[in-house]
Amino acid sequence: MSWLKLTVGVSRESADAVSDRLSEMGAAAVTLTSDTAGPDGEEVLLEPLPGEQPLWREIVLEALLPPDTAIAALRDAVEACGGRLLDAGFLAEDDWLSRWRAHAVRACFAGRLWLMPRDEPFEAPPGADPVVLRLDPGLAFGSGSHPTTRLCLEGLAGLDLRGCRVLDYGCGSGVLGVAAALLGAAEVVAVDHDPQALLATRDNAAYNQLDDGRLAAVLPEDLAPPGTPPRTGRIGGTFDVVVANILANPLVDLAPELTARLRPGDGRLMLSGLLAEQAGMIREAYTEVEFEAPVAEAEWIRLDGRRRD
Repeated sequence: MSWLKLTVGVSRESADAVSDRLSEMGAAAVTLTSDTAGPDGEEVLLEPLPGEQPLWREIVLEALLPPDTAIAALRDAVEACGGRLLDAGFLAEDDWLSRWRAHAVRACFAGRLWLMPRDEPFEAPPGADPVVLRLDPGLAFGSGSHPTTRLCLEGLAGLDLRGCRVLDYGCGSGVLGVAAALLGAAEVVAVDHDPQALLATRDNAAYNQLDDGRLAAVLPEDLAPPGTPPRTGRIGGTFDVVVANILANPLVDLAPELTARLRPGDGRLMLSGLLAEQAGMIREAYTEVEFEAPVAEAEWIRLDGRRRD
């Protein structure tokens, strides 16, 4: 099958509108890149932090659409949303898959959790009994390429999650929740305010053969308030592990919520999306949590802690 590949120039402000409109018109994939090259001359792909917009002033958006899509209608739709059509051409499916896989993440965490692209052959190292997570992040945050995601995957892979109840707050693509389920968690609740993230999470969970009984992807309002019995259709109770890879300020705002959802005594909290200098503000916000020393990758950190009795 061939695809119509559309290349569009957009501003930071118009990126979402153009992307949404093309998705409505049948785009099978939408990719954002900067209009500048990286240090090796390769284009810079976007994995923003959760809730962030790209920081580039000019963005190049590439979309794949069915080959019979009317280019004139696409041009009008793009211009109406503030974009400008730069190029249109046809791309074979094999070329698109090769291009996507060139940027896909392949990594091993704690020696046992392997993150791999979908459908890519995997041969376990001799003597290994790996847990393999297949991921297609789609339009949601969390491909595994960002240090904060890697820090959380390393942390989860280092825990014994068998039989645990895990909350992934701000799930994005669902990479952390799916990883927790594959690592043995009995129940995972993945929460995000973005419906696109919930769709990506459910799709990735299904691809990794996890049913709704193992992983539920829900909106924040689908959680019952901490400390109250859940009403029909809402999820309550506390969790053995709560992981949140968001940003420092939202994590501060969420401190009462996330702390209340930790099981008293030994509930484990894992927070990332943080710069090293932000550790102090997090410790001050989570007064009921005893934190360990930060785990760092470059300027980013992960904070692990346990809820005090």
